[in-house]
Amino acid sequence: MSIARRRQKLQKLLFMLKHKQVQTAAAVAQQLHCHPSTVVKLLYRLRKDGYQITYDKSLKRYVLVEEG
Repeated sequence: MSIARRRQKLQKLLFMLKHKQVQTAAAVAQQLHCHPSTVVKLLYRLRKDGYQITYDKSLKRYVLVEEG
């Protein structure tokens, strides 16, 4: 995957997290047209960049924890 495509997928995933559109890695993978393991790697990258992303078992989805 090229750097531009990876950046585009990261931006789309971040948008989806902010708008509460992220369920499971498999569901996101379908929307981003990639493999679920790629979604997990993208989530790891966002976490490494400082975003607080957790999986809420009661909501059954990934959640972006925003300060304030």
